[in-house]
Amino acid sequence: MSTRVETSHETSGGVEEAFAILTSPEWPARKAAELGDGSAVVEREVHPGGGVRLVVSRELPSGVPGFLERFLPADGRVVQTDEWGPAAGGERHGRWSVSLPGAPASMGGTMRLEPTAAGSRYAIEGEVTVKVPLIGGRAERFIGDMVVKLTDKEADMLSRSLG
Repeated sequence: MSTRVETSHETSGGVEEAFAILTSPEWPARKAAELGDGSAVVEREVHPGGGVRLVVSRELPSGVPGFLERFLPADGRVVQTDEWGPAAGGERHGRWSVSLPGAPASMGGTMRLEPTAAGSRYAIEGEVTVKVPLIGGRAERFIGDMVVKLTDKEADMLSRSLG
């Protein structure tokens, strides 16, 4: 079983402008400062053709229910990998995944930036899977909600960065 996550946000900047911010080496430090999540670049690689791989270590949000704590990494950090492809047809598409070392959970999916009349739309879709009998579904829903809330906060930061 898994829980589906999806959210999208309109921004005033174009696709390439939003892409430049989301994949910049400074973006994780901005998230760390504004969200207090300790985001730090682990790896950043620009691929031929303009794709970017950005790997970031970050702290889990506070407020994790007790039933989940024993399944999460002891140091409270996860690693998120965003793998963006080159521009195609005025859009950017990519994949995201989050690694929770030692946890019986996985999450990941797709992301895209697409043009709109007023700028661009940033959207993510994906799934959260927790392989723990009895509490897996409840854990998936909680983590899925966290993913959406964090993406909403990051999208708000992106919108403000675009002016």
